Amino acid sequence: MALTELQLPGKQEFYAKLRGAASQMNANINAWRDLSEFIGFIDTNDLDQIGVAAGQLRSDLGKFRQAILDVLSLWDGNAVTPVDPPGNVIDKIRDM
Repeated sequence: MALTELQLPGKQEFYAKLRGAASQMNANINAWRDLSEFIGFIDTNDLDQIGVAAGQLRSDLGKFRQAILDVLSLWDGNAVTPVDPPGNVIDKIRDM
């Protein structure tokens, strides 16, 4: 669908939007790498100490880390076959 003259951005605005989106994606990926590493360092004793109940939440935490790792692997150009759909895992974490 073609844009009208009013909707069409200028060249500089167009490039700026693309650069901004690419920079934001790169920043998010780096933050997710850090988060997956952080989650990997947490063990059951740490979870007990901060009061995270045993059970489903801990299982969801592991699945969340795996979803992040799957996205990162795809970002790095690897084939990925997620065990759990990342969107479902992320929704569980968002709703906890």
